[in-house]
Formats: sequence, structure tokens, C-alpha cells
Amino acid sequence: MNEEVTKSLGKYVAGTRYEDLSEEVIYEAKRRIADVLAIGLSGATTSTGRAMRNFSGQFSGSDCGAGLWGSRQKAPGAIAALSNGTMSYHLELDDVHRTSHTHPGLSVIPAALAMCEEKGLGPREFICSVVVGYDVITRVGMAVSPSIYVDRVFLAPGTLSALGAAGAVGNIIGLDEEEAAKLLGIAAFLSPLAIFESFARGAPIKNMAMGWGNLIAIWGAAFNQEGLFGPVTGIEGQFGYARATADTYDLSRINDPANVNTGIINTGIKPYACCRQHHSAIDAALEIKNNHGVEPENIQKVVVRTFAVASRGNNQHPATIAGATYSAPFSVASALITGECWREQYTEEQINNPQILELASKIEVVSDDELDRLYDEKWPSIVEITTRHGTYSARWDLMKGEPEHPVTDQELKKKFISLATDCVSDEHAMELWDGVYNLENSDNLEDLTRLMQWDIKSS
Repeated sequence: MNEEVTKSLGKYVAGTRYEDLSEEVIYEAKRRIADVLAIGLSGATTSTGRAMRNFSGQFSGSDCGAGLWGSRQKAPGAIAALSNGTMSYHLELDDVHRTSHTHPGLSVIPAALAMCEEKGLGPREFICSVVVGYDVITRVGMAVSPSIYVDRVFLAPGTLSALGAAGAVGNIIGLDEEEAAKLLGIAAFLSPLAIFESFARGAPIKNMAMGWGNLIAIWGAAFNQEGLFGPVTGIEGQFGYARATADTYDLSRINDPANVNTGIINTGIKPYACCRQHHSAIDAALEIKNNHGVEPENIQKVVVRTFAVASRGNNQHPATIAGATYSAPFSVASALITGECWREQYTEEQINNPQILELASKIEVVSDDELDRLYDEKWPSIVEITTRHGTYSARWDLMKGEPEHPVTDQELKKKFISLATDCVSDEHAMELWDGVYNLENSDNLEDLTRLMQWDIKSS
């Protein structure tokens, strides 16, 4: 069925206003904005953050429109969004919408904030554009999933990112239905190929996937304004995005009323600093450790049974931090030894830790047909640990942080402070937290953007 989904999404982008949003949607939007901004401040302190500031410095100037998070630099909105999205993504802490295989927060929020900052728009326009962007990326992602991951070799969040960012940008600048559809057509055409090989190998270029999508959306809006528009059948056309990225797809999921204004509600928040595909295995391993007091030195063998896509992350000896975040054996070993899978477990020192590597070498990752049949509505894992004293097993079908097992505000605040204080003082971080949670009551975005650039520890 050749539904006109690009135009219908254009209608949604053009027609959605802050007043249309429920209190629940607004509340969840603020939670995810807080999550992304804290990740961005932490990312600013890393080598990737420094690299992006050096790159963006070529375009910086006092009259530039948007700030680079965690610094006093400014750059044109598109470059700022590219930089902020890139410096944040490599930490593997951004949110995930499981049935669309997307990272909506970093696909949408850098572009939305940069455009609002550049154009002097307010908090309500920002919140609305974020909700719209989440909806666009998740609805398109659901239409092409799971085939985009299972049948093809895309890093799905990367190639989908431009569509979500385009939805947010189109809403911010007030495009009508036709122009919004043309912008989505541009995003579909210029969307990055984002091959999975870079992710699997831990190549640093993969860090640019989300930032690049943000850049495309903002530049795409400029192209559109000059008449360089995209096809209004960019998603559903015979030679369109859906057919290009998936063997099988279901366009009806884009227009399904059940999926409208729910993208942000159904997006999970990460409690662990690694690939989301391995979180259910970590949850299961931690359950066994906590319930049975399993000591690492007594472990003889670990089998992780999981869905096919997650089973790709089976490298027992990752060579880079990026590779470690995608390694189920390394992550499960870290959880069993330290009881955590936070940032401290993913460092140069830890990826060479002989105790972790010895246990990781005992961990086998197996693709399980029964579990794979549940994918992608569920991301299940069964962990079986054989010790000198017996064998223990645990199963998790949905990970901590999913809407069914949500991260509480208290847990999110703990994550927020942990990340933000890499870059700013405790007092500054608390001011930013309070600012986000009262965003809709503020008259402007200047306080928020100032807090993303001011009182930097490294300055």
C-alpha cells in the first residue's frame, strides 16, 4: 500500500503546537532534554569534545548563532548541532526507542536547541519541536524495523537521525505542510549511509552519526528555502527511503494513531554506559550476582543467549573503548566483577584490565531463535552462569529504563549530576537541572543556553 506518509508527516510537523501537547508528554520531554544536556556537558570534556571544538573553531565568531556545549565558543547553528550531537553520542548514554532502533534525543535536541537559540525562540517552541522530532524519527523507524537492522547493514539510528532532526527544524521555522514534506524529502535523500561496520569495529567516525543528521536537517532547511527541495514521496516512493533501507517495511505504522505523540513517552533512558542491545544481559547478570552472591573467581563459564542483532556484539577482547561499549562479554564481565556498568567501567585502563578480560574470555554469546522471534517488541536475554558451586540463570525481556521499567526522577537526577559535573560545578549542575524542569515556565531560552556554556571547570 503506497500511503502518502511523507506528506502526512509534513502535516504533523506543520500543525503541531505546544498547546496540543499533554502534560505527560511535556514532562517526559523535559526528562529527556535533561538527560541529553548532561550527556553533552560530559562529552565536552572528552577527546571527541575537544576535536569537535577544534573543528568548529573554523566557523566560530562572536556573531554566530548557537553555543558549543561545555565551552564559550559559538558557531553557526548547523555546525553547533553537528558538534554537540557528535561530542555526546560516543558516550553511549543517550536514550533509545527500541521498536524504531533510534536514538531520538541526540538525533533531535542538538538541532532543535541550536535553531531556537539562533532564532531567539522560546522554551515552548523548543519543547514542541523536540516532541515533533521524536515522533517523526520513531514513526519512520518503526516502519522500516526490524528489517533495517536484521536484513541490512545500516547503523539504523545514524541513517534515521536526519529525519527526526528535520521534523524538529521544520516545526521550529513554521513550514507549511508542503514545505515540511519537501524538507523530509531532503533528509531522506541526504541521510547518512551510516554503515554498521564503523560501529562494530569501534571506529571513531561512528560518533558523528547523530551530529551529521542534525547538520543535514538545518542545512536542508536552508536548501529548501532556496528551492533545492526534496521529493514529497521521499519516504514511501518506489525509489524512496523505506525501500532503500529495508527489505520489508510497514508504512501504516507511520500513520497509526497509536504512534502519534507517543515517541517521546515510549523512549527508554539508559542506566548503563554501553550499547542498549546488551542491557537486558547486564540486568540478568546483575540479578544473578545480587541474588546468589556469585564471586567472579568461582565462575567457570557464562552463556548469554540473546536476539540475533545483539549477538553480533560478541568480541571478548575489544581493542577500543568504543568496541568495549558494543561488547556483551566485556560488559557482562564488568557487571559481574564490579556490580556496575557505568562510565568507570569503560576506560583505557579497564579495557586492558586482566581480571575483566579473563572473565570475558569465558563468556559465550549465542543467537537464540526463540528470543529472536520476540525482537523487536522485546530485546530479551538469558544469562546462564556456571560456577564451582552450581549453575544459575536469569532472563530479562525488557531492560531497565524502558517505559515498562522506567528510570525514576531520582535515578535520572543521579545520572544527570554524575555527567554534568564532569564539566561544571555541583551548584551549576543543580541550576541547570532546575532550569530544565521548569522550562515551560521560563520566558526565554537564554538562561538554559547560558548554563550550557558558563562556569566550565576546564576554562
